[in-house]
Amino acid sequence: MQRITKIQQQKKALHRYNIFLNEEYAFSVDEDILVQYHLHKGMELTRDDVKEIMAHEDVHRHYAQAINYLSYRMRTKAEIRTYLREKEVTPDVIEEIMQRLEKERLLDDTAFAEAFVRDRMNQTSKGPRVIVNELRQKGVDGETSKTAVLQYDEEKQFDKAFKWAQKEANKKSQHAVNKRKEQLRQKLTQKGFASGVVSGVMNEIEIDVDEDEEYARLEKQANTLLRRYEKRHEGYELKMKLKAALYNRRFSGTLIDQYLDKLDESR
Repeated sequence: MQRITKIQQQKKALHRYNIFLNEEYAFSVDEDILVQYHLHKGMELTRDDVKEIMAHEDVHRHYAQAINYLSYRMRTKAEIRTYLREKEVTPDVIEEIMQRLEKERLLDDTAFAEAFVRDRMNQTSKGPRVIVNELRQKGVDGETSKTAVLQYDEEKQFDKAFKWAQKEANKKSQHAVNKRKEQLRQKLTQKGFASGVVSGVMNEIEIDVDEDEEYARLEKQANTLLRRYEKRHEGYELKMKLKAALYNRRFSGTLIDQYLDKLDESR
């Protein structure tokens, strides 16, 4: 049997207390554990008592760490488990902490997923497919992710995708108009929007076409290609090389022929 001979409040962590048994430091506990076990000077403790107190202290300490981790933002169950494992918390203690957090409604993957989708809808230009993938990466199961993303209906998707695409379409570019449209379609798909939404946006999007500017873009790229190709090709073969390359860059056939006609005239 051991007797508590001194209880000393720590200077840097006022919620923690050092416990001395038989005049020697034995262990430290949080204030909640101190109160829970009514620890006081003169109290006698068996080895089993100390073992039990330390076990509860271990759970309480790691529970407090989990609460602190949750204080910055909502977390998924998987994120909390990973965090505690990285703290080298034993599996049994992790389960006890998880059960307590769920009972106190501090962990709820459904609520997390719904809030996550709302945040992505309002703060980013991402589509539902990408958002579902992000949820799965955070450990949310597929069914919960798919249910949460239902709030991101096609009308909201269209509004978000159209605003983003129109903004991009208004930016200056060195590419042909058709190439820009192709790139916009690819980017919208990569962002995770449904194919129907992407097609609808591309049917509505407006890109101003200035023939003079479009020809200037073609001419700039064609001249660069010409300097490269004429080192190896000439005549008809050179023209076909240029034509194929410009078609791949999505310039119109009319403008390509116009450039090639001028090229013939200059030679």
